[in-house]
Parts: sequence; structure tokens; C-alpha cells
Amino acid sequence: MSDEPKALEAGGGPPWRGDEHRLQVQAAGEAGLATNDVAVELYTKGFSAGMTIEDPLDGAIVARGRTVLDRLQLSKSLRPVLRYLGIDPELVALEIVDGRFVLRVHKKATEGSRPVFEAGKLTLQIWIGFGLLGFAAGRFLPPFVSAIFWGVGLLLGGWQLRRGLTTGRAMVAARLAIALGMLAHEEQLVLPPENDQVPS
Repeated sequence: MSDEPKALEAGGGPPWRGDEHRLQVQAAGEAGLATNDVAVELYTKGFSAGMTIEDPLDGAIVARGRTVLDRLQLSKSLRPVLRYLGIDPELVALEIVDGRFVLRVHKKATEGSRPVFEAGKLTLQIWIGFGLLGFAAGRFLPPFVSAIFWGVGLLLGGWQLRRGLTTGRAMVAARLAIALGMLAHEEQLVLPPENDQVPS
């Protein structure tokens, strides 16, 4: 695992800026596009740019942004978002300093997501299937063939489990960015991070 944090892909563009946001939404309206959808998408890209999928210190998902609220008010505003995402509020840490917030979602929140459960079920099926193949091979073929089947089963199962964990983490991070984008559009109480808050 590398020491650099993994950030959500922000589309390669610059970090979110309010004046550019207004111009892009206005241009979308003039072009006949739904301005609400464009605004939410721009907010989501802004939050994605400031998000770290896996913090190297503790493996948490870290979302950054700006707010006019204090810690208690923002926690109250984020409750529906966390409920929508299925994240236990005890697995979330919120810190606000000088109008900038850092929302840390513990890695345990991603371990309970649907892709992880599906990967766990598939891993068990792989292990049982290759175990039975290895057992059958041990009865009719030389013992090393049985060991090969068991080894391949263990490798495939481990790979599938790791893939499920990564997919679950990315899915929770993307949903968090979308939920923060919707919250920013609806209430204007949170905004995407500034340039100096965006991880490199």
C-alpha cells in the first residue's frame, strides 16, 4: 500500500470556484440543460476533488469543504446524509476550523457495504468450490494437483475479497461526494473546498 492518499478523480479540472460555478450553471441554462442537475454535478466534482478515499494514517475516507455552521449545526445537517448512506454516526468524526470542515468516515463504515458482502459470499463459493475440486483431485490424481487447486482457490478468493473492499470504499466515497453536492445545492450551507484544501 502506498503512503500517498488516494483522491477521487475530479475530472482533471481545477478545484471548485463559486464564480465559475455560477457561470457554468448560467451557461447550462442558456443551452437548455437542467440547471439543478448541472449545479449538483459541479458541487459533486468540487467535493470529489477535496476527498481522500483512503487516508494513509488510519484508512478513513476524508471529505473536506467549507461551511458557515458550527460543529453541532453541521452534525445535525449531516444526519440525513449519513442515514441515506447507511453510515453509523459513531463512525464519523467532524472537525471545523475557521469555516473549513473535515469529515472523516472510519474504514469500518466501508467494510459493511454491499459490495463487500457480495465479495465475501463469492469468496466463500470460490473457496468451497476449489476445496471440493482439490479433494476430488486428491482422490484420483497425484497429491500435488490437489495442492494446486487449493492454492488457486485461495488466491482467487483473496483477490475477490480485496476487490470487493476497494469497490465498497470507492462507492461510499462517491456517494458521500454526491450527497454533499446535493446538500450544498439545496441549502448552500456547505461548499466544496478551496484550492489549499485539495489534496495533491
